[in-house]
Amino acid sequence: MNLSFKNVLLVNGTPRSGTTWLGQIIDSSPHVRYKYQPLFSNTFKERITLHSSENEINHFFEEVYNTKDDFLDREKEKKHNIHQRFEQKNTSPDVLSIKHVRYHYLLPYLLKQIDDLKVCAIIRNPCATLNSWRKAPKEFREVDGNFNEQWYFAQQRDRFKPGEYFGFHKWKEAVMIFLTIKKWYPERVHLLQYESLVHKTMEEVKRLFDFAELKITDQTNDFLKRTLNEHNDDTYSVFKGKKQTEDWKQELDPSIIEQIYRELKETPLEVFLK
Repeated sequence: MNLSFKNVLLVNGTPRSGTTWLGQIIDSSPHVRYKYQPLFSNTFKERITLHSSENEINHFFEEVYNTKDDFLDREKEKKHNIHQRFEQKNTSPDVLSIKHVRYHYLLPYLLKQIDDLKVCAIIRNPCATLNSWRKAPKEFREVDGNFNEQWYFAQQRDRFKPGEYFGFHKWKEAVMIFLTIKKWYPERVHLLQYESLVHKTMEEVKRLFDFAELKITDQTNDFLKRTLNEHNDDTYSVFKGKKQTEDWKQELDPSIIEQIYRELKETPLEVFLK
């Protein structure tokens, strides 16, 4: 199948882990066409499954690349200056980049089926991730009950659907998937810690762009300066100024923090508490 692009770069992470900011950083490249959560959109809802053929997956990518859609393109967010609209774009960019905070279980299958596919997975301290979820009214509105009853399984938010990844239990599942595919496909999977992206932004962006075989342009540099200096209170804004990475220490219930640390101690996931 002849595709309109050369490579696919997937951006994955659990909800409230920095995927929106990371996705916009990648979108700042003139050589990227970036799309937001197509498998969650009305247009492409759950189009890809574990039974999809290589041809069906490539056809999905081709459709996503060529479809103009307000949801996929974040038109509302750009209009309200929550996200940035990048004007300097190639007419036919070589890279299709897709962000998802859902359906991480598909990643091993997609990497096996599609050779020209890479994954960048961002991982945030689970305490910070949960605290950000707790403070996001649009994300927590469906929960019937208090946070202390929901933080572990997010049962009212996820409804135990396999493609949803709120709550500590699904954070663990997602990160284990990320670690596994990194082990299986070390040259095609890039792991990025949110805290490192905040504190060593330029260094981490350079590593990411090298991995994706993209050049950093003035457009990316200007966007990074703006995100690090401007502040917008909207929950979904990428413009947060000086980002806090340890506010959870004062805001999250100490009993929750204690249980998370106890469960992750001496496991491969303990590193993400540092």
